[in-house]
Amino acid sequence: MNSLSLRKLAARTGVAALLSLGLIAGVAGVPATAQSAPPVNYTVMGDSYSAGTGGGAEVLPCLQSPNGYGNAYAAATGKVMLNLACYGAKTEDVQTNQVPLIPTTTKLVTLTVGGNDIGTGDVSAACLAAPESAVCTAALKASLQKLTLLPGKIKLLVKAIKAKVPSAKIAFVGYPRLFEPGNMAQLGYPADQVKTAKLMNGAADLLNTTLAISALSNGARYVPVAWAFAGHGIPSGPAQWIVGPGEANPFVFHPNAAGYVSGYTSALKVFL
Repeated sequence: MNSLSLRKLAARTGVAALLSLGLIAGVAGVPATAQSAPPVNYTVMGDSYSAGTGGGAEVLPCLQSPNGYGNAYAAATGKVMLNLACYGAKTEDVQTNQVPLIPTTTKLVTLTVGGNDIGTGDVSAACLAAPESAVCTAALKASLQKLTLLPGKIKLLVKAIKAKVPSAKIAFVGYPRLFEPGNMAQLGYPADQVKTAKLMNGAADLLNTTLAISALSNGARYVPVAWAFAGHGIPSGPAQWIVGPGEANPFVFHPNAAGYVSGYTSALKVFL
């Protein structure tokens, strides 16, 4: 992969380059599994990272994968799980389409959400293609403006979940850093691309911090995952847990199956 620049790869992968953090707007409907939900005690909600997109064997309409963290955590803890998460979902989609479907028997809710709300895909498209351009700067400014609205959205979402399942534990789960800038520098990536990788990692940190504060201040929990993914970003060879441009897996910038099991599921076991 290092033989091609991220800039060229972003151009060649087209829509795939828009999947920064796996969270651009996409199909945000209700998953088919929700139509015949069995009695459960664990409900997974949110966007593509909770749907397991990138883990393989994804199914429409929500691009859920059986290799997502929800299945792995349920199997490891003996929970009965229902996954309502959907690729492209924003906080409003979760509140409108997913919260009403939470089984009343649910005792634990985990979810990833927020990246779509702040337009991380727009930042990826602009900054990977032209790191030092005015377009990149404008995308970053727009994302930061949207980020200021996220705490209010999280507050409303937590309130809605608590109204549906008052006794359930609610845990917002963070996002990993996508890149390993040190590895990129050693492999000879252009300096501007290393800089962009650091910038996007920093953006993920800022999003995670906002999610953590918003969740905790509204009586929910927060599960960080960046620590679990350290050393497994792009590029990290066989140890890579993030789908990189140019791979056979089309869901670039999502965790792969190893990332969901060894990254997300491990973090849930530690913090829940």
